[in-house]
Amino acid sequence: MTIKCTIWMPVLFIAGICIATCGVVFAASPQLPCEFYGTASMQGTPAGIGTVITAYVNGVPQGRITVTEEGKFGGLGTFDERLIVMAGENDFADGVPTITFKINEQTADQSLPYQPGASTQLNLSAGGQAVVPDPVQPINQTQGNNSTQVPVIVAQVPAQAQTPAPTPVLTPVQTVNVTTPAH
Repeated sequence: MTIKCTIWMPVLFIAGICIATCGVVFAASPQLPCEFYGTASMQGTPAGIGTVITAYVNGVPQGRITVTEEGKFGGLGTFDERLIVMAGENDFADGVPTITFKINEQTADQSLPYQPGASTQLNLSAGGQAVVPDPVQPINQTQGNNSTQVPVIVAQVPAQAQTPAPTPVLTPVQTVNVTTPAH
């Protein structure tokens, strides 16, 4: 019996070390970044070219973008720049962290929960009403923790002439008395 214990003890010890190592590697896995594009305004006027928008996760700057077109940051196109926000492994220690934004060091009125892998249209404002562009209707398809928003172009299609429902036609029913002759 001591031979069997001698063989299994090192095997169990090595298996325990492997499991512990895998757990440490899994815990250190980084989250996917999330990204933003949209409009920015300060005191109700569009943010000027050169305005810096910074994203904060748990009070730490985690991404920034510079406005290159008045009132807009980033874009929807495949190769357009976006505000990329990263979160570290410790940012999720107390649950899903909140992303806050600053426009030229002035705190924005909006904040959002961190959604790994999401690309979101966001209209930021600081100190007043946001400048809202023409509407883009996103479709939010969610599977697990992944989220994708796709713009939809809404087309107006002329309504077809509706035909009235057919009116039922009542036909009179005749009652016929049939007598069977006696045999």
